[in-house]
Amino acid sequence: MTYGSPFYSLRGVVASEHPLASVIGTEVLRKGGNAVDAAIATSFALTVVLPHLGGIGGDFFALVRDPNGRIHFINGSGPAPRRLNRALILRQGYESMPTHGPFSISVPGLVDGLHLLWKKFGSIEWRDLIIPAAKLARDGFPVSRSLSGALTTLREELVRDYGSRMTYYPRGFTPRVGEVISFEGLARALECVSEDPRCFYESDVAEKLVSYVKSLGGVLELTDLKNYRAEVGDPIRTEFRGKLVYEMPPNTQGITTLHLLRLLEDADLSRIKPLSPQRLWLYLSAARVAYRIRDQYITDPRYMRVSTSELLSHKFIDGLKEELRKVLEEEIEEGESSVSGGDTTFFAVADSEGWIVAGIQSLFYPFGSYVTEPTYGVTLNSRASSFSLTLDHVNCLEPGKKTMHTLSAMIVVGGDEDVLALGLSGGHFRPLLHAELLINIIDYGMDPQEAIEHPRFIWHLWTRKVDYEEGYSTEGLRNYELRKFAYPSRLGVAAAVELKGKVIAGYTDIRGDGIPVGLE
Repeated sequence: MTYGSPFYSLRGVVASEHPLASVIGTEVLRKGGNAVDAAIATSFALTVVLPHLGGIGGDFFALVRDPNGRIHFINGSGPAPRRLNRALILRQGYESMPTHGPFSISVPGLVDGLHLLWKKFGSIEWRDLIIPAAKLARDGFPVSRSLSGALTTLREELVRDYGSRMTYYPRGFTPRVGEVISFEGLARALECVSEDPRCFYESDVAEKLVSYVKSLGGVLELTDLKNYRAEVGDPIRTEFRGKLVYEMPPNTQGITTLHLLRLLEDADLSRIKPLSPQRLWLYLSAARVAYRIRDQYITDPRYMRVSTSELLSHKFIDGLKEELRKVLEEEIEEGESSVSGGDTTFFAVADSEGWIVAGIQSLFYPFGSYVTEPTYGVTLNSRASSFSLTLDHVNCLEPGKKTMHTLSAMIVVGGDEDVLALGLSGGHFRPLLHAELLINIIDYGMDPQEAIEHPRFIWHLWTRKVDYEEGYSTEGLRNYELRKFAYPSRLGVAAAVELKGKVIAGYTDIRGDGIPVGLE
């Protein structure tokens, strides 16, 4: 049994984590835009209605499949500011990168990432894709369950920052579910961006961002913003069960998804029950191998010591499989530290021309740095918190360097008329959750809605802690500290679109507030 209902269409579908964003994207399709145009409008709408999950002060990535079947990668992540360096952080008294605050901020890449996506593949006027989001911010919208929950949980932290307090609690109290709120400053910023996307990086918006961060002791400079440009490139891929699985390359952790799939491919997964302790044990063992590789090798490609192609080579993966065999025989050693998940929002769009977009955006943690510029209501990300301060670590903080990034998404191709775009929120847990979702579909024969709604589990990296949704049996699972969550929990919020022949389907997750919306 499933709780959510897919949206089936012959013309186009948008699946996002908020109904208003899905509707805005669908209206772009209705007016003649392609899936890329709809994705851009959806993304900007999400920055308004889900500002805790991904705003214009954050990052954006996309995989794009064009009508010819080629898949492209858009990297809208930003580097560390030029004055942000290891010595500075240590002088401030930190032993590791701060999770929040002005030193956790990297250069925001979302706006330029979306503009690059439009320049490469868009088909209608840029301004027309942003004005609906600006109108939403100015006129107001009802608060969702997700946003109200975040504002309630993080109120104590957010009100310490003047900009966050004035933006999210202007009347002094926490907005409740269904209450109408608006963001006048953000509306002005979006209107400016609608006229000129470089406005965010080179005009009064940029100057105000820099001035406010500096007032808090941060080191963001106007040149950091002026010099930023998003990048276009190629995805990475592997074959799994006869399908081609495309992921996002470094600086993202997409390669970890592919490593997990290759580590699990030799097991007859269909004979392991999907809610069994055997499944948990096998996946968690594979995760220990795959995440070790991520932490050892993945960062900004300009700083990597081993190439992506080598990390995906048969020789390298054979070595990982040998390591997995040893891990399956070992007792677990408890690590000294762990990483927590961030928060993100994923969306997917497909149209009848054959365009498919898997888009994902984030501030990293909910409300990112907790720093919000008060004039324009732009909350800045905390992505620089992912850097290491260990000198010989591949992901050590350096000025102008991009950190290893947790955002990634998949496009899975089984043929010209069998394409799936799939992703979810999940932070560091995302590759493990990606593997769970895809294997639900391929090995267990679930349709995407069933796969999305199936109970999940996550591992808190380098600890014994495992969280899982009720439904799993953990009998006999030794050496882990197991914590059960009522179903449905917030262990990631997924979405997908699927092209099967002439039919386009959209799917969303009951763990979130979104719905799929499409053309009749």
